[in-house]
Amino acid sequence: MSPSKPFSDAELAAIINGVGQTRKLPFPAAQDSTRLRSGAASGSFPQTDTETTPADCIAFVPQDPFTRWADKDINFAEGAMPPAGGQSGPTSTIMIVLRSADQDAIARADFGYADDLPSRCSQFDLAYTESGRTSTYAVQLLAAPPIADKQYAVTQVTKPKGPGDFTSVGLRVLHGTLSLTLNLAVANLNSEADAKPALETMSELAKELISQSGKASAPTAATAPNSMTPEQMVALFKGMTGPGGEPVNLPQATVLGQSPGFTPSATLPASGSPCTFDEESYAASLSGSVYGQGQIQGATKSGYADFTAVNMPSTMGPPFPLDSRAEQLRGCTTVQEVLSEGSSRPWSSVSAPAIDVMADARYAVTYQLSDGTGEWHGRSGARKGTLSVEASCVAASEPEVRAKTEALAVFFTSVFTRAGL
Repeated sequence: MSPSKPFSDAELAAIINGVGQTRKLPFPAAQDSTRLRSGAASGSFPQTDTETTPADCIAFVPQDPFTRWADKDINFAEGAMPPAGGQSGPTSTIMIVLRSADQDAIARADFGYADDLPSRCSQFDLAYTESGRTSTYAVQLLAAPPIADKQYAVTQVTKPKGPGDFTSVGLRVLHGTLSLTLNLAVANLNSEADAKPALETMSELAKELISQSGKASAPTAATAPNSMTPEQMVALFKGMTGPGGEPVNLPQATVLGQSPGFTPSATLPASGSPCTFDEESYAASLSGSVYGQGQIQGATKSGYADFTAVNMPSTMGPPFPLDSRAEQLRGCTTVQEVLSEGSSRPWSSVSAPAIDVMADARYAVTYQLSDGTGEWHGRSGARKGTLSVEASCVAASEPEVRAKTEALAVFFTSVFTRAGL
């Protein structure tokens, strides 16, 4: 039976992840829709334009990603996975886009074409322009195996086709309030018959996704109460400058937590050892927080600074994660940084410069790595209320990295002031 109610972004992500779990993928197959959507608030999406010849054949061209992410009228989720039992690769990773809205709205948006249009658009040209650069493609409609209410298939290849260019085979399916768009690259496609294996593979996945959409799924976890949304987090940094007037960019933000419909095989233990810097367990302790990563630009590699901003749920109480991190680093002359998969590396020559920022908690350290570069690194952070900001920088000498680390306090203060704290 076709679904009659629209699926939310989280429910669509849970459908993709549910199939991924059935296929025993060790990682979430769906991307974070919240993070993708938040980018619209930064105003950093490129200008795009899509045209087809004939013009009305545009009905068979899905929205470009930036338009889709900014469209709040239609819910969506994106993901990718290999064929069942297969390995991911350029020609074996199926790209997935699920969209949902009221039945009439989704049918009109993704399948709103006249009955005679497929015959008139059996072959057409596509021109896609992004940031002033235009790419052209030849598109051909193909018959699709019957799967749901409506379906069609396409092949798309660069025009003119160059050496090594793959052909994209696409399948679009309408199932009630659910629209599915699947794509798979094919290395050598010289006839419609060459597209058949890709279509069969995607048809099988489309059926699994439709079946998953009809299952009674566990309700998606309620979002922890937070005074800031991901979009507001991105907007907070729009137009900001760094300590020396450098441009600041925070393109996207998200809510930290488990992916809808995906259950990790193991939980990450919290790190409580003194003189340890563990980003993974630190992120785990911030579950439910709005989180964004950005950069203060610079002319050279050593000129920029990376930063993260975190707004914790209003239900989170002391000891706050940044306060605990500051306490763990207090008085340390060496630090063990915990990397992914249990590996680690030591920080040497650790010192703690003072940073001048009005905050509830703060820390700063400078150090070297045994990587042979001779570079000095600085990390610092501050918390005021539920908002915390941390930054890292690199320099050629200890005095230079100390000065850059101390200067970042100006940036922290600017963030807190803009946030009204």
